[in-house]
Amino acid sequence: MFSRSMVTCTVFAAALVLAAGNASATETTTYRTGATAPLLYFCENFIPGISPQPMNIETRFDAPASVPSGTSITPTNVSGTLVLAPGPHALLDTMGFDGLRGQVSAGLTATGATLSGPAASALTIPETIAPFGGSMTIPFAQSADSSVPSLTAGAPGTATVSATSVILSLQYHKKANGIWEPATPWKVTCSLKVTNPKQNSAFTPAITVTE
Repeated sequence: MFSRSMVTCTVFAAALVLAAGNASATETTTYRTGATAPLLYFCENFIPGISPQPMNIETRFDAPASVPSGTSITPTNVSGTLVLAPGPHALLDTMGFDGLRGQVSAGLTATGATLSGPAASALTIPETIAPFGGSMTIPFAQSADSSVPSLTAGAPGTATVSATSVILSLQYHKKANGIWEPATPWKVTCSLKVTNPKQNSAFTPAITVTE
């Protein structure tokens, strides 16, 4: 009887250890830009005929906390926010627009890993209407139509993904008649503002790469 109990306890303990190991291996972390300060972009053609406008853009994604060297993963839940300062928001209102919808293509680069493509594209901006006054926060998120590059981990150590330029495809909501304009979405190119010191565009934390 004693021997059978010992065997049962040993098997149960081994199962707990295995379960703990599997939980650790599949632990997911949310990686995001702007951990120390929001990333500031200047967006060309955001308002046709007006000089490039400032916009804070935060991007995030979910991925394993650690990845074995040489293994490929595909981030999930790629999403973020576009934040218009009060000035650009007021300009939109002056032109008779009170909302936006469209798509985001978020440029990406990596060190310590290889990406299968240069951007997470066709991220959806839902119809977002904002009353006049103050800043305007516009969400975007991965959808069934989105394309997200895979990441292949390099040598053991760490891998870092960083944000680059962002391309927006936008339609604007006309407050007076409720029509979305233009019929073909307007292309807006957003580039990181050049600062000294340089903005830190890395997603944090870094991804741990194991052997």
